[in-house]
Amino acid sequence: MKSLFKILVKYPLEFLFFIIFFTVFKILPLRISRTLGILVTTSVGPFLPIHNLLIKNLSIAFQDKDKKWINDTANRVWMNLGYTISEYAHMNSVLESKIEVINNEFSNDIFDETKHSVIVSGHSSNWEIPGMALRRKMSNVSAIVREPNNPLINFVVKQLRRKYSVQCYSKNRLGTRQLLNQFNKGSSIALLADQQLSSGIKVKFFNKEMNISTLPAQIALKAKCKIFLAWPIRTNDNNFKFEVIECIDTKDEESNKENIYKISAQISSFYQKMITKYPEQYFWFHNRWKL
Repeated sequence: MKSLFKILVKYPLEFLFFIIFFTVFKILPLRISRTLGILVTTSVGPFLPIHNLLIKNLSIAFQDKDKKWINDTANRVWMNLGYTISEYAHMNSVLESKIEVINNEFSNDIFDETKHSVIVSGHSSNWEIPGMALRRKMSNVSAIVREPNNPLINFVVKQLRRKYSVQCYSKNRLGTRQLLNQFNKGSSIALLADQQLSSGIKVKFFNKEMNISTLPAQIALKAKCKIFLAWPIRTNDNNFKFEVIECIDTKDEESNKENIYKISAQISSFYQKMITKYPEQYFWFHNRWKL
C-alpha cells in the first residue's frame, strides 16, 4: 500500500512541483532564479522537520559556537541550497562561464589522461560542480552518484548530468561494477564520499565517529594510483572555483586494512578542514553521525 501511494500520488505530485519550479527558474535569468530559490528555501526550510537535523549537525560539529552563530549559519545553508536548486535550470551557463578550475602543482598530474586516478570531493557549494569542472578538463572520467528517490525527477536529473557533467553511474551494486569496469579500462574516478553510510569503516569526523566509504582507498591501493582531494567553492559573486587541495600517493603502499583505514581517515580529515572553512556551503541534511 505504501509503495502504491508513492507511485500513484507522492511521486507525481513531487514531480509536478519540480517541473513548475524548474520551468520558472529556466525562464528567469540566473541571477533572479537564485533570488527566488533562496526566497523559497529560507521561507520554507526552517519550518520543515529536516531543519532540526541541520541544527543538530551544526551543533555537534561546532561545539564552541553559540546559538546565534548556529542559527545564522543554518540560514545561510538554506540560502546555499536555494542557489543550488535554481542552478539546475541553468547548468549550461554555469558550465560555460561560472566555473574556474584552479591550476596548481597538482594540475599536470590530475588532468594527465594517460594515467588514471581517484578524485575525491564533497557535497559543498553546488554538488554538481566537481563533475562539471572535471568535464571541462577531462574526457575520460566517471562518477558514482546517489540518484533522487523519485524516478520521475531522477529521469530529468540524469539527462542534465549526461549533458553537462561526467559519466555518472547509480550508487548501487550495478553502478559500482560499471564504474570499476571503466576504471580498469583507464578511466579516472570521481567520488563524493562524504555521505553517512550504514557500512564502511568508523573514522573521526569533527571528533565524533562516523562511517565513511572505503571505496576511494580500496580502489587506489589496488591500482597503486593517486587520490586527489578537491573542493568546490562558491565565491562571493556566486561563481565557482574548483581546486585540488591535497594528493595521496599510494604507489608504495600495500593494500591492507591498516592503509585503508589510514587513507579513509585522511580523507575525513580533509573534509573536516574544508567544511570548517566554508560551513555555510556544506550539505548538512544527512545524519552524519548515525552509526
